[in-house]
Amino acid sequence: MNAIQQQRNEILAELSQLQAMRRGSITEQYVASTGPDGQPRRRGPYPIYTCKEAGRTVSRRLHRPELLEACRDHIAKGRRFRALTDQLLHLGEQLSDQILSGTALKKTKKPGSRRASKPKALLRH
Repeated sequence: MNAIQQQRNEILAELSQLQAMRRGSITEQYVASTGPDGQPRRRGPYPIYTCKEAGRTVSRRLHRPELLEACRDHIAKGRRFRALTDQLLHLGEQLSDQILSGTALKKTKKPGSRRASKPKALLRH
């Protein structure tokens, strides 16, 4: 087994260990209010989980500390998943290059800008 296949197998093994995961991020929200003395106050921070669902941003307040820690862990696993799948795709492309290296599919240079030749009739005056 070559080095690329070994790396691929290691990534697949790590991917199989990832369980709960999610996209998104956690931010802090502050709420402005007015106190009984009429002075403005700022309450918070409140942890907010934010993600995209069906093209819209959805936010949920994380009321309990255990939810916050679990959500942070799930987001970290989601980011690790994306990094691993990017690596897996890169390794797959390398394997594909190795397989195709003996075939007619090779990189070619882009043709330079060449002016189209004018018809001979237009060249005569």
